[in-house]
This record gives sequence, structure tokens and C-alpha cells, in this order.
Amino acid sequence: MRNNKKNGFKLPEKTYWHLYSLQNLNPEKFIKVVDKVLKQKFVLIK
Repeated sequence: MRNNKKNGFKLPEKTYWHLYSLQNLNPEKFIKVVDKVLKQKFVLIK
């Protein structure tokens, strides 16, 4: 498997979140995502 860090390749940040995907996050990540949704940096889709 290729090492993406060596090549300088980085996936873009996920900015669109579905309600069901939030259920699978750990509590710390959930809080960060919800905070960014409230600040309108991320978009919540249903």
C-alpha cells in the first residue's frame, strides 16, 4: 500500500456530514464536527 504522506498527497477535509455518519463517531470527534456545523463551516445533510 502506498504511503500518501511520502508523496505529499492529502485527502480534502470532509465538509458534508450525514446524520447517520455522526452516530458512528467517537464523542470527541462528534463534538468537533457539531461545533463546526454550528459555526457553518460544515454542512449537515439529511
